[in-house]
Amino acid sequence: MKITTFVLVFLAIGIIAAYFPIRLVHAQPDFNAFYGTPIPDSQIDGKIGDEWNDAGSCTNVPVAPSRNAEVWTKQDGTYLYIGLRFMADSSNPWVAFEFGPSTCMETNADGALFGDDNYSPNGYEDIYFTPPAGVTPDLIQDGKGAISVNASNFVTVELKKPLNCGDTAGHDINWTQGSTFMLRIAFDSEGGGSSGGSSNHANESQIARTILIDANTIPEFPASIVVIGTLSIAIPAILLAKRQKRANKFTT
Repeated sequence: MKITTFVLVFLAIGIIAAYFPIRLVHAQPDFNAFYGTPIPDSQIDGKIGDEWNDAGSCTNVPVAPSRNAEVWTKQDGTYLYIGLRFMADSSNPWVAFEFGPSTCMETNADGALFGDDNYSPNGYEDIYFTPPAGVTPDLIQDGKGAISVNASNFVTVELKKPLNCGDTAGHDINWTQGSTFMLRIAFDSEGGGSSGGSSNHANESQIARTILIDANTIPEFPASIVVIGTLSIAIPAILLAKRQKRANKFTT
């Protein structure tokens, strides 16, 4: 293979690798709560901003029963942070998280409820699940949360929850570093604390997803750095190959 051809192939591989990285992982969680900077209570306001830049993020996450969402997760050693954004079918939905258990709405499972007219009409309620298919607000309201719905029914939820608050009466789980937990997300707009839409959370089972409490910060190796690095090697190599070719022509 000629030097120029080799360099061009190397350049193409470098650019492809930058934008389509190969990740060797085992049992990768659905959500990765990387270690990041704390978010003050004042920024838990139902608006996703720069405070989420160091969080793990996912798109097209199914939210039962009928929507796809963007999800952000991170932790700072003291608090777990979860951000959620999706388009609902009404201006008055509620959103619920269930933490920890392997079955849906398991008795005494830890949870969080947002925008429910009966429990949390103005925002967030720290809850646990009770039979049959009910919820109970914790006597001690740990953490801070917010929900906002704009004129286009675009829903944004933010949650700041202690990793370990010690609230055993409220069944709050202990989120330990390096461990993976279950997380379910659902919303409702058809009644029972919500209104104006046709989405009933009971019409579809909530998919259990995994969230890792990761002690590492989010990997930062932007594609642009890979491309620049590849070009910095490839371009001089091509010029050197052409110069060598001209030199060989004059010496033969």
